[in-house]
Amino acid sequence: MATIYLDHQATTPMDPAVVEAMNVAATDCFANPSSPHAAGIRAFREVERARGAVARLIGAARTEIYFTSGATEGNNLAIKGVVRSESRRHVVTTAVEHKSVLDTCRSLRSAGHEVTVLPVDAEGRVGARQVADALRPDTALVSVMLANNEISTVQPVADIAAVTRAAGVPLHCDATQGVGSLPVDVRALGVDLLTFSGHKIYGPKGIGVLYVSNGLSDRAPLVPLLHGGGQERGLRAGTVNTAAVIGLGAAVGVLAACRDEEAVRLAGLRARFLAELAELVPYTLNSGTGPGFLPHAVNLSFEGVDAQHLLLEATDIAVSTGSACNSSAQEPSHVLTAIGLSPERIRGSVRIGFGRFTTEEDVSRAARRLAVTVGTRALRTAGA
Repeated sequence: MATIYLDHQATTPMDPAVVEAMNVAATDCFANPSSPHAAGIRAFREVERARGAVARLIGAARTEIYFTSGATEGNNLAIKGVVRSESRRHVVTTAVEHKSVLDTCRSLRSAGHEVTVLPVDAEGRVGARQVADALRPDTALVSVMLANNEISTVQPVADIAAVTRAAGVPLHCDATQGVGSLPVDVRALGVDLLTFSGHKIYGPKGIGVLYVSNGLSDRAPLVPLLHGGGQERGLRAGTVNTAAVIGLGAAVGVLAACRDEEAVRLAGLRARFLAELAELVPYTLNSGTGPGFLPHAVNLSFEGVDAQHLLLEATDIAVSTGSACNSSAQEPSHVLTAIGLSPERIRGSVRIGFGRFTTEEDVSRAARRLAVTVGTRALRTAGA
């Protein structure tokens, strides 16, 4: 029986339209888009068409869009690029950010910068007042994610932006988890920098987006991480991954056409899953399911069950115990720890994310399979 894939916060399968676009790109647009001949110019035009699609999706100007290898590189470039261009040496972020943000801030701290990591409430949310209180005259940057990859919490980014804008401090937002389900407009959010990855929106891996407002670029250009050929207007050297960029453009086109309708459908699937699961086995929610949370995902715990062992036995269901970037570390989730969950509850936690190709039958099968496996594990634990 085919595996039921419910780990869409880790990655998404490529949409068929993306596969088709990349296949065409690999054969018809293989030339280097920096080359001055006709084949290169054709590839360049396709890259720029994708750049325009991304810009429209998030309400940006095309000149504000830079292609990266993914959100990890984008987060590194945004944070380090701003801080290294400033004489100010203080950074503010939150305890529930993705490791690509927290570890980047940690590297800055090792280099002598000061980092303030703000705590969050029981829902994983930080307040604009907290950010305001943390700002200092030497604050170079604030970095707050749009939505959390483990507990789906949506942060009040626009409110935070009002605070940072008034203080003259750039705001970076890792929108990787939110851009596939939430309307994202950089002007409405008020952010100066924003990042996301193609593989979280049914596009290819190895491609991402960094938005840098023209206002910030004019005032204090980012310091590049890579130096070489001067691609991406000098901000990111290296031959452009043309096929992946074209695939990203196709993914953005599909997303723009179906995001709102898809979000409603996935919220319905999540509600059905939770209702069916509740009839079979008790669980505790670790994330919200109403306004202020992503519509397609949920984090829950099973009492008395080790989720790592659970997933090893439920081999026909692909779910996660937390961030895919952290799963090999075998350490408690920093996000669940930050919202105050006990070690026992964290040990029994599972992250489930529904996606574009998830069916109602998948939902019912997954609920039944998880319930059976949880019951078996609980009995074994009790017997031990």
